[in-house]
Amino acid sequence: MALGSDAIFQKMIDGIKGNEAKAKAVNGVFLYKITKDGKVVKEWTLDLKNAKVYEGPAQGVKVDTTLTVADDDMVDIGLGKLNPQAAFMKGKLKIAGNIMLTQKLAPLLQQAKANL
Repeated sequence: MALGSDAIFQKMIDGIKGNEAKAKAVNGVFLYKITKDGKVVKEWTLDLKNAKVYEGPAQGVKVDTTLTVADDDMVDIGLGKLNPQAAFMKGKLKIAGNIMLTQKLAPLLQQAKANL
């Protein structure tokens, strides 16, 4: 199933390829659970310890932070229309695990947005 947020993750993949050191500086593993109508329909793993982004659950690494967000809201976050902190406060973005680590994701999202 193709989702709008797939383009955001594709841009993250492209961005990391050109800047692995910056990605590894985040030093965390994030699992995004993308929802549609309240159900998880897709998962993406941002393994920034190894500078990899891929569809599906984490493979061979421990997830530090799990983020659950609706597909449309992830698109808005990726486009800069929705601030991640505001999304979290409104309950549109749920975070489990190391919340502080998510603050290091901002530069990666900014880079993805610049490439859209």
